[in-house]
Amino acid sequence: MRSKSVLSITLAACFLAGSLAASNPDPRLPSLNELEKMAFTPKPVAGDLFPYNEVSSFKRLFIAYDATAQSVVKYRDPILTRGAQGEAIFRIVSPAVVAIIVGSVNKDDKFDPEGLGTGAIVDPRGFVLTNWHVVNGYPGGIVFLKPTGNADLSSAKAFGAKVVYQDPLVDLALLKMVSPPTGLQPLRLGEISQVQVAEDIHIIGHPHGNLWSYSTGVVSQIRDGYTWTYHDGSKHEAKVLQLQTAINPGNSGGPVVDDQGAILGLVAMSEEGQNLNYAIAADVLKKFLFTGMQMNSRGATASASSAPPQELLSGELYDTMLISKAVYQDVVLFEIHKKDGTSLGIVANFKDGTVLRGGQPDANGNLRSWSADLTNGRHLFATASNGFMSGISHSAVSGSLSR
Repeated sequence: MRSKSVLSITLAACFLAGSLAASNPDPRLPSLNELEKMAFTPKPVAGDLFPYNEVSSFKRLFIAYDATAQSVVKYRDPILTRGAQGEAIFRIVSPAVVAIIVGSVNKDDKFDPEGLGTGAIVDPRGFVLTNWHVVNGYPGGIVFLKPTGNADLSSAKAFGAKVVYQDPLVDLALLKMVSPPTGLQPLRLGEISQVQVAEDIHIIGHPHGNLWSYSTGVVSQIRDGYTWTYHDGSKHEAKVLQLQTAINPGNSGGPVVDDQGAILGLVAMSEEGQNLNYAIAADVLKKFLFTGMQMNSRGATASASSAPPQELLSGELYDTMLISKAVYQDVVLFEIHKKDGTSLGIVANFKDGTVLRGGQPDANGNLRSWSADLTNGRHLFATASNGFMSGISHSAVSGSLSR
């Protein structure tokens, strides 16, 4: 079940007033004030322009992350009361359990978080397994890695993730984190043939927005060819584990593991009022993952082409930099080069007051370091690879999740 109760936001924000150097991903880039004071001439600029679509998508992801980080509760590692075994399972499994936030950017460029679900890291390349109904209708989401100890979720690592494969019939979806960090420790899949009725199981998820919550229970039965229907009318069929445990909105996509931490199933749904809970069985997960990861092993695709600017100008700064100024309907995009044509980065000034900076180009010209000055006064930072953003961080923000 995807929780759809993340719309009411209460904030206590800590505004970061830092210097230009603190919010500039590359100190070699001129300030926006310097760029706006320049004299430009309307003449063609040689070479390709930085893609407008890429700048716009980066802005939307920054806005989405900012709204998401403010709409979730502070996370604290729980005090476990299930004994040594429960504590060991939580310690081993929880770092591979993620929070998935989906939503949309509205016409006012504000992000509306519309759903919270759980996912399990199943491959160190950044593949995340979750339910189809968690991400249904969205091309991707924002994946939060579990913070350590007493860290706030708003300071946790967050990554854009794309839906790369899905099978609505068995209610499964596979996401791929963009430029995932090194050292991810995926969960392994167990053998359904070894599962016994009355076997102990462990579940970690985010019920009602209570992040990384641990619960336990037992396998009540294994049911092949089980069918169910969600409130939207979608129909599903798969082998499932019937569980005796507590399942709530926000648990969907969470791993059901055995005493060794191997995945036996993926939480899917419960029958309201009957205390019957179900998880997609491990052999169904294996078949799905084999196909999904084989189809999506080549990484991100190139950005789509951009529409031409309404106005294109050029100028020089300090006798050392060549500046391209591309004027679009909603943004003025400055692209900065050295005199020899080497790219230094971009500064994008949106009409709503948002300012993006991208710098530290790699050998292929992709900008690896980004920052955003948002209209609410907060500053965000991110890394990027192959034209896609990841690794977002944030000035300190605390908030609460409406339930």
